[in-house]
Amino acid sequence: MTAYTLRPDTRAHAEPGHPERPERTAAVATRLGADPVLVAARIDGRLVHLPDAPEAWREALVRVHTADYLDSLDALAARGGGHWDADTYVTPDSPRVAREACGDLLACVDAVMRGDVRNAFALGRPPGHHARPAAAMGFCLISNVAVAARHAQAAWGVERVLIVDIDVHHGNGTEEAFADDPSVVTFSTHCAGLYPGTGRVEDVGRGAGRGSAVNVPVPAGTDDAGLVGAVERLLPAVAARVRPDLVLLSVGFDAHRLDPLGALALSIAGITDLIRIVAAVADEHAAGRLVATLEGG
Repeated sequence: MTAYTLRPDTRAHAEPGHPERPERTAAVATRLGADPVLVAARIDGRLVHLPDAPEAWREALVRVHTADYLDSLDALAARGGGHWDADTYVTPDSPRVAREACGDLLACVDAVMRGDVRNAFALGRPPGHHARPAAAMGFCLISNVAVAARHAQAAWGVERVLIVDIDVHHGNGTEEAFADDPSVVTFSTHCAGLYPGTGRVEDVGRGAGRGSAVNVPVPAGTDDAGLVGAVERLLPAVAARVRPDLVLLSVGFDAHRLDPLGALALSIAGITDLIRIVAAVADEHAAGRLVATLEGG
């Protein structure tokens, strides 16, 4: 059984003309209601919609983010909003919308860890994998998947987490959150040289966390065969070393060949193959416990 969370109306966090926009989740809601395969899955109970969860609470957020950053984000919203940086906007309601998205992801983790469902997908926005512990960045306000990893450890006693990131951009914020911690390993595939310019092969973590980051940058124009082949060769070996109790997946669809900001050439079939590889790793090492969160694209 697969669970999902979705808040179709996220218009409170929006900026005219910005590529990360409320229509993303609205389009997902439309597809869920119209696709006969998905409708049938919901009817027979294989696809379950979890109710809206409470906002992610501050105790969960400060396991990843500094208190000063969270206060600054709220203060910017209270002043009427503005830009944190050139790419990242904040409206008066943005912190709330971001905390709701993060809260829904934590609810997905809880559902999987309780055994209510085998896996889950939090279909929320704004995305999170560029958000650093002390700063917003790259459309991202809260590092959702990093908060989810820490929540799994704190609330469920999970010892080892594997985070896989298949966005076209490097998950720099996620990596930074665990750079010195060997209990959470990040595996990121991304287009080399694309924003934010991080995620080199030689970036592997630091200190006690050396080996906590695995980066797979690929050239612009890489297609299904190239990226799927690389993940097939590398991810199972990384998972065998980590032996995760839980697998978290940052799903970015901007690796698709038609994404206007991306530079890779994947198809939907290729992205699906990547997700299947991640699911197989979860099956082998984590009793199928897999939780995905929406990133870019």
